[in-house]
Amino acid sequence: MIVPSHVVPLAAPGVVKQGLRWLLRPDSPFYLRPRADLALARWLWTFRRHGTEAHVARSAPLLRDLSLASVELFEALQADLGDVGYAQTGLLMLFHTEKGRRANLEAADLAERCALRVERLDAGAVREREPALRTPATGAVLYHDDGRVDPDAFLRALATTLEARGVTLHTGRTVTGLLREGRAVAGVQTDAGALRAPQVVLAAGAWSGRLVRDAGLRLPLQPALGYSLTVPAPDDGPRLPMILTEEKLTVTPMPGRLRFAGTLALVGFDARIDPRRVEPLRRLARTYAPDAGAPVWAGFRPCSPDGLPYLGPVPGTPGLFVATGHGMMGLTLAPISGKAVATLLAGIPPPLDLAPFAPDRFA
Repeated sequence: MIVPSHVVPLAAPGVVKQGLRWLLRPDSPFYLRPRADLALARWLWTFRRHGTEAHVARSAPLLRDLSLASVELFEALQADLGDVGYAQTGLLMLFHTEKGRRANLEAADLAERCALRVERLDAGAVREREPALRTPATGAVLYHDDGRVDPDAFLRALATTLEARGVTLHTGRTVTGLLREGRAVAGVQTDAGALRAPQVVLAAGAWSGRLVRDAGLRLPLQPALGYSLTVPAPDDGPRLPMILTEEKLTVTPMPGRLRFAGTLALVGFDARIDPRRVEPLRRLARTYAPDAGAPVWAGFRPCSPDGLPYLGPVPGTPGLFVATGHGMMGLTLAPISGKAVATLLAGIPPPLDLAPFAPDRFA
């Protein structure tokens, strides 16, 4: 999904309290595995400190600006790369409880204050907009600026275009560390040998924090495990991306496919799939594709403790830059993150003020 509507950072009021309630449910959308981990303890403490209305008020315009800049770039990229499944379809944020209604209407008010296009729908209007809806909904908020892209087609098109323009892609390699010459970066060490370069961008997702330690920077970052499964799109399937806000599950129609996703588990780098937490996802998938037996995919989102990405140079290490920490907004913010860091590498002022996203803001 491409979601400019998501202007509330992960670190927001009430998140910690709700997370504690969910810990008691084996099928809940959130899970924290208790363990002796100093980095996790520091991250949780910083996350809790940022769960304030003041932090949301500061962060919402920042995330809005990044997201809308990315939307423009997605349109330009699709014109350049060919069809990558991008469309500004709108997004339905569904609710079926009174608590969910209040929370969604508050979020809609904030989005409107951020100049995003918002429409509040009652149950009848929801069915008119999405006749294929098969889950309970007493209402929804429709965010017109949101949309979707096919990530597989997007990556394939990027790779093909870059190689055609002379870029060498090294795939199947594991980066094990940074190469240094004095204080400056000189490339990366991989399991297949060294790759030398005067500038390096660490965009290694949840693993970026481990690699940047070579430069002496502590980057608060936690891997948040999430699940998804993808089925062939049924003929009578939904047209609009949807989020079931109480269940924290998503439905994304793509050309020929329907993807379901959810769960946020802080379990370190343990990618084992918990059947109990996958079951709500499978139940949802079966409502649209009764024979859905697709394998579950698991992956880590790199989460910062304030819900904002890390974008910019690493102080004290000339030539080293970071682009990570996007949490659940990785695909949405990918184009503007790439453009912002590319301008820094070229010595050009970035398109946005990157100070709020400085990699050393917690140093």
